[in-house]
Amino acid sequence: MMLRSSCVRTLFLAVTITLAGGALASAQTTAPTLAGERTQVISANPFTSMFKWFNAEYERKLTPNVTWGAAGALFSLDSIDYKNASGVLRYYPGEALRGFFLGGRTGVYRLSAVSESATFYGAGFELGYTWLLGRHQNVAISMGAGVNRLFGGELEGASLALPSLRLVNVGIAF
Repeated sequence: MMLRSSCVRTLFLAVTITLAGGALASAQTTAPTLAGERTQVISANPFTSMFKWFNAEYERKLTPNVTWGAAGALFSLDSIDYKNASGVLRYYPGEALRGFFLGGRTGVYRLSAVSESATFYGAGFELGYTWLLGRHQNVAISMGAGVNRLFGGELEGASLALPSLRLVNVGIAF
């Protein structure tokens, strides 16, 4: 019990530092953004929400080709519940928020069954693609997949790999 509490605190601290560092770094931009340039995206998957599988993401431009953000997801399948909250850092070879990206993520994961539940921390990577559409390029469509390695909880020295899918996230770029 004490080990689990310690792991959760350590992971919470790591995610907080990652997100706070990204916020502080993005607040220190050296050049003003162009009028109308998209620097942030808020998105969710409207299709899976019809099946009670919810996810949402916030992504903000950190440098011309790097973004940071936060993501969360939850769903239930029969008697199994899944929840996660994570911090994300993505690299776009071209321009941030457009095109192909490679990213890393770290977060807290909670799995619950009928009478048992466990909290894990994890880290992983993802690959994906983002389009900005519309006349003002303010509609964001994003797809991707990755894998996260989970540690802690009831795994007792073992680890578990969990795939992550971003089937079709639709959002607003501003």
